[in-house]
Amino acid sequence: MKIIALGDNVIDYYRNTGECFPGGNAVNVAVHAAKQGAVSEYMGNLGTDKYAKVITDALDSFGVDYSHCPILSGKTTKLCRYDVTDGERSFVDVVTGPDWAGPIQLSEEDLAHLAEADLIVSSCNAKIPEQMEAVQALPAVSAYDFGEKEKYRTEEYYDQVCHNMDLAMFSCRPMEEEEFQRFCEPLHRRGVIHILATIGAEGQLLSAGGRIIKKGVHKVVPSDTMGAGDSFLAAFLNSLMKAGWRKNSLMPEKALREALQAGQEASAENCMRQGGFGVRSEVSPVI
Repeated sequence: MKIIALGDNVIDYYRNTGECFPGGNAVNVAVHAAKQGAVSEYMGNLGTDKYAKVITDALDSFGVDYSHCPILSGKTTKLCRYDVTDGERSFVDVVTGPDWAGPIQLSEEDLAHLAEADLIVSSCNAKIPEQMEAVQALPAVSAYDFGEKEKYRTEEYYDQVCHNMDLAMFSCRPMEEEEFQRFCEPLHRRGVIHILATIGAEGQLLSAGGRIIKKGVHKVVPSDTMGAGDSFLAAFLNSLMKAGWRKNSLMPEKALREALQAGQEASAENCMRQGGFGVRSEVSPVI
């Protein structure tokens, strides 16, 4: 199975401890997919600053291909700043600066390369909603992480990104099944087949074509929750692909429950490490 994670790369800076970690949704998913045994690739713009090397060194260490990333001379890497206390992170702000490498602009050559993947994963943090129609027209299974922010849950945003989507993932507050069904309606209307909501310590809710599956979770005391959702998503997707998932297909309940379990196990394990996937950078930002 070949997975391409399309989107962002960042340095996660823990302001109150001074620690730095390579990350970003797409980078995290690509690394965790490789750890799950997939042929994994990251695709997104890279700068040429010292933090870009932190990203590529981390990708190299896990065998993640990034040979199709545009390398933009003189451009810099985004920093996301957090405070982390007792394993829980609080977002502070984002530092991009005038020379940030920015989101990737896909060429016809890039789309031809993406067409070689079995699975393409992207997210709201890729900042390329206008390009999702072309990506989802490709033969690969398409998964998209909408994150936790309300601005990515509007009818207008759904119209931009939901074209031929096999899985939509959200990070949500706990909700009852009836509320979740209402939450899923505008996405199913737009053809999204599977909708996954992680609801913190309450576990997950999954709508498979309107059929609701709920999975409780065995609680752990986290060392760091950074990357928990990304590790969950990578393991969930990897499990479904091994079960024979193909584009535009509704997966059976047994395969979905096994994928939820795989995601929970990967996420719990990752919460015992620091950063998105357990790699600390020796390069600290001057802020």
